[in-house]
Amino acid sequence: MNPAGGGWRGSEVGGQQILLPVPRAVSDELAATAAAGVLRADEANRREANRREAMRAMTRTADFTREIRDRLHRGLGVVVLDGFPVDALDTDALLGAYWLLGLFLGRPVSQSRKGDMIGRVRNRGSDISDPHQRGYESSAALPFHVDRTDVVGLLCVRPAAEGGLSRLVSARAVHDILLGEDPALAAELYRPLPHDRRGEQAAGQSPWSQIPVFSQVCGSFAARYVRRFIEGSQRHEQAPRLTASQRAALDAVDEILDSPGMSLDMNLRPGQVQLINNFTTLHARTAFTDSAAAPRLLLRLWLAAAGSPELPPQYLELYGAIRSGTYRGGVWPSGRMGRFAGIPVDQVPTSALGLPAPDGELA
Repeated sequence: MNPAGGGWRGSEVGGQQILLPVPRAVSDELAATAAAGVLRADEANRREANRREAMRAMTRTADFTREIRDRLHRGLGVVVLDGFPVDALDTDALLGAYWLLGLFLGRPVSQSRKGDMIGRVRNRGSDISDPHQRGYESSAALPFHVDRTDVVGLLCVRPAAEGGLSRLVSARAVHDILLGEDPALAAELYRPLPHDRRGEQAAGQSPWSQIPVFSQVCGSFAARYVRRFIEGSQRHEQAPRLTASQRAALDAVDEILDSPGMSLDMNLRPGQVQLINNFTTLHARTAFTDSAAAPRLLLRLWLAAAGSPELPPQYLELYGAIRSGTYRGGVWPSGRMGRFAGIPVDQVPTSALGLPAPDGELA
């Protein structure tokens, strides 16, 4: 059960291994293309062909994002871009430039029942103990988990006044440690465990699903660990009851996650973009306190990526597709992805995904 490729410990990863400065030529190219209006859908000459032609002309961005994709899918699974021009652009231009960056890395998917394609990660007073409220709209500490997508991007616009530390752990390293210490417990996590759907399922679907924490298909490793969703499944009477062995395996994972040197911790600064491979990297956040004048704000992208792994059949209902490199994942207003589910990511038309429409100023 040992996945191809190794994991890493936070204590072994230096800043230079994950930091990638954004060249001025790239930020200028992103800003200029966004400002040219190729993302607007209200003009007859802004069709899909025009968008793709404009992106083909962005040769500097194409070269830069090849390096990002390589790091995400064949490297550590983590990269932090430094120097995205948050202070130089107005709201429309910033969202457009960030959206374009995402299109070079994959295709955005919806992040909530609201259909937001660029999520505002900020404190709206959500209570994470409520199964119908979302952690990204809370200031509470969030334990290690994954999201429902291939790649997660976070652009820091404003950090918190205090706290809000981003924490990353290699899921492969957690797997390998557990496998070495207790193969029987590791085996428990290759079997499906119940997960609460938290009211985000489509009509007629079960409010819980069964997905293994660890899986390998065609040599591809994937991890899905969200313990509060696993525990939350027990509120549904028909969901399988967690066994003592399963709980022991989950406890062992938590112990490894909290062990010294496992996590890579960072305070994201304005203009930094954290990108992670969601199947090989777990993420967490410490609690934070806002400044009244300038509350914490991150802009989040969930991306379906061409370099994504093959997934086991248990993911199908939750992700909409399981084949490597296909459009999948997300949380959709209807509970289902729609007509693009399962087609190759690069064939999904950018014009069909909606636009990163601002909701006023980035407040």
